[in-house]
Amino acid sequence: MQKAEREKFILKYLKKYDMCEIFSGIDLNDIDVVQIKKGQLICSKGDEINDMYFLVEGKVKIYTITPDDKRLILRFQKSLGIIGDIEYIQGTLVLHTIEASTDCLVLKIPFHTIRHTVGNDARFLSFLLDVVTRRFRAKTDAATLNLLYPVEVRLASFLLSTTTDGERPVYHEEAVGSSLKDIADMVGTSYRHLNRIIKTLCNEDIISRSNGKLFVKDLNRLKEIAKNNIYE
Repeated sequence: MQKAEREKFILKYLKKYDMCEIFSGIDLNDIDVVQIKKGQLICSKGDEINDMYFLVEGKVKIYTITPDDKRLILRFQKSLGIIGDIEYIQGTLVLHTIEASTDCLVLKIPFHTIRHTVGNDARFLSFLLDVVTRRFRAKTDAATLNLLYPVEVRLASFLLSTTTDGERPVYHEEAVGSSLKDIADMVGTSYRHLNRIIKTLCNEDIISRSNGKLFVKDLNRLKEIAKNNIYE
């Protein structure tokens, strides 16, 4: 990508997410455009991270590994998502593993660039505060969802979180084999009960199950069940 084209590309997303003023003090040459393929890891728990990632296209899943070496999905994040903000603020290693659920596009800025340019700027600090509080609210909403709503609502919300805007709503890899246990853990139910709910939704022609994969057949009815409560 030529320099002029690259800068135009970056500005396109800065404008889209109202970040032009926030990052006005950063040279566009210090911002990298990174394409991440579906299934590729962006960072792993315990890694050292030196850059902040701004997810401008696509969706990622955030998970941790339990002591018995099982993967537990915590939540999903779509654009505009920020990766590395907590690690930047606290100076810690990566807290959770983050993997691309779809093909993604991110803008990457080194921590040292941020510190020496906009790190103390009130607009940037306000932006970070907004990001952190939104994430806190998302976690609170997810906890409330698990406590107050039946499993059918939680599963519908989870399935909506895994669909990709602009594509036929289809849910693949997360529903294959042992990953159903991950889903059961996330929505707060047993593997057996989750299978019963899936069977019910299949009988109602809302989803279908084939070769270990779940397909969303009626997105509107799934949204009605989810009551707009989504794990994001």
